[in-house]
Amino acid sequence: MCSGDSNCPNNQKCCSNGCGHQCMAPYKIGPAKPGVCPRNNVKKTVVGVCAEMCSHDSDCPNDQKCCSNGCGHQCMPPYKAEKPGSCPEPVGPRPCLEMCSGDSSCPNNQKCCSTGCGHQCMPPYKAEKPGSCPKPVGAGLCAEMCSGDSSCPNNQKCCSNGCGRQCMAPYTEKPGSCPEPVGPRPCLEMCSGDSSCPNNQKCCSTGCGHQCMPPYKAEKPGSCPEPIGFGLCAEMCSGDSSCPNNQKCCSNGCGRQCMAPYTEKPGVCPRTPLRIKGVCAEFCSHDGDCPNDEKCCSNGCGHQCTALPKEKPGVCPMTLAGVRGPCEELCVNDFDCPKNEKCCSSICGGRLCTPAS
Repeated sequence: MCSGDSNCPNNQKCCSNGCGHQCMAPYKIGPAKPGVCPRNNVKKTVVGVCAEMCSHDSDCPNDQKCCSNGCGHQCMPPYKAEKPGSCPEPVGPRPCLEMCSGDSSCPNNQKCCSTGCGHQCMPPYKAEKPGSCPKPVGAGLCAEMCSGDSSCPNNQKCCSNGCGRQCMAPYTEKPGSCPEPVGPRPCLEMCSGDSSCPNNQKCCSTGCGHQCMPPYKAEKPGSCPEPIGFGLCAEMCSGDSSCPNNQKCCSNGCGRQCMAPYTEKPGVCPRTPLRIKGVCAEFCSHDGDCPNDEKCCSNGCGHQCTALPKEKPGVCPMTLAGVRGPCEELCVNDFDCPKNEKCCSSICGGRLCTPAS
């Protein structure tokens, strides 16, 4: 026990043993190693282990120095000139660990960069690759799978997926326009940009999600037939360009499907007598459904393909003034009449068989 160096023999010194004081042989401190301790915890936001794992440089191996970690002291590689490049901006959650103490503690061209909570080795940020990142649709994997464009292969860029970051092909819009969303579609994100779609397809809105679709092109000639009833509730085409030959993408009353365009054949459907009703079924929806020169005509209850009657030779006589004739439909066409008589109009709107003039 001692109270000062003068109480100790020879060259011993009166030193603390952690509880009291006793005489001890002095510890020879070697010269400080070259280099400077890294500026750790400059912003006082990160604190290392609160332990004294060294007291001076001679306690440390190789070229390491005894440096402050913000709370205690530990052996660290000396600070060396920074490697070229800049650290990428910290994005997303990262572990609060001090995995490096300076650029010199990182391999190759990596730099010791802030993660927002600790430090870790990262590839330096380089000038962005050409192109733009696709707009995130929904939320992807919440993980940081890249730190910058330079960490992505080929022409891929480090882009946000809505939660984390991952390498993606740059957004390059393909020519053409997306078709208007029609009918119910699944609420799924099946693409993130035109570049994620095959061939000339584009990443288009379905009204709820996104999926690859052929681009909208100028409509094919002709008109879609009027839907009769309800067809299959499915979107089997997205535009005329997705239909073969001259077919068009038309509404079937519930979904859309490829159909032959409506082209009305020449001629007029025969009038259906009021007292005569055909089968109440839709055997056709337009003239294009009928063979040869037949037309899709009303049968009084439904529609069916009907061959147009050909007129008999001759001309109906002029209706005589004051002669009303029957006001009923006694015939529909010339072939309802015997011999050379024709089906002619009466003055009050009926039809009757009359000898041709």
